[in-house]
Amino acid sequence: MPRSRHPVPKCYLVIAYAPQGITAAEGNNAFNAYIADPGRGLVLTHDHFVGRVGGFAVFACTAAGEVERLEDAPELPGWSLHVHPLTFSTTAVDWLYQADFTLAAYRGRRLAGLCEDYRSSPQRARLDARWPTGPPA
Repeated sequence: MPRSRHPVPKCYLVIAYAPQGITAAEGNNAFNAYIADPGRGLVLTHDHFVGRVGGFAVFACTAAGEVERLEDAPELPGWSLHVHPLTFSTTAVDWLYQADFTLAAYRGRRLAGLCEDYRSSPQRARLDARWPTGPPA
């Protein structure tokens, strides 16, 4: 288990591939159910793959039980699940720092600039319309 090798807090990258025969819609629903479990820690981001059914997510885990739940995936029977502890991202804030560092070091940009772009984006407006009083608890 990752828990025994990597103490929390720690962020983990999870990559999951569906077995043959699962449609994209079925796979997306199953992966969304997996990431929806709050017992796996704070999910920081996720997306689904094009071409091969599956997805990835990054979780910030602060308790040993959360790490154990990452590999316990009853929502994904038959899936190939890969759980990787991240080197520099030990907390959600460290993960944001790593994104900011990567943008600055390799592209000369900053995360704050992308956040400004997001504030006036149609994506932000779409999310605000979905939850006008804030996301459900």
